[in-house]
Amino acid sequence: LGERYTHGHVFDFVRHLEKEPSRLLVLGDGRQKKSYLYIADCVEGIMSAVRNETGNATEVYNLGTDEYVEVNDSVQEICSEMNVQPLLEYSGGERGWVGDNPFIFLSSEKIRKLGWRPQKTIREGIRLTVRYLRANHWVFDSGKNVL
Repeated sequence: LGERYTHGHVFDFVRHLEKEPSRLLVLGDGRQKKSYLYIADCVEGIMSAVRNETGNATEVYNLGTDEYVEVNDSVQEICSEMNVQPLLEYSGGERGWVGDNPFIFLSSEKIRKLGWRPQKTIREGIRLTVRYLRANHWVFDSGKNVL
């Protein structure tokens, strides 16, 4: 989540709601649980790992929050930030599309031992992303998702 975010459900929902604020199609049943990470926290997590590199072996770290949100919670944050109340339509059951995982939550215990912690909650990250997207329509107008 965050600045220059050009794909995923927040991007798709904001783009749709900008054009049609009265209804929103949600792939899945809305109860999928996801753990999103704000981009600045991600970058700081990477830098924390680099600063603590021992030079002995390659280390692998999961970066993530200690929380998750349901897609319905994310929709609520997006709609609240945009001040819209669309009719929600669901399709696809537990998995909205082939390959979707109804629960994504990574353990970031290992990186936490280095002292790294995300500074933004998922809800804060969603709201900041919505504000960015609404202030930067060129992202939608570009015709393709480019950084």
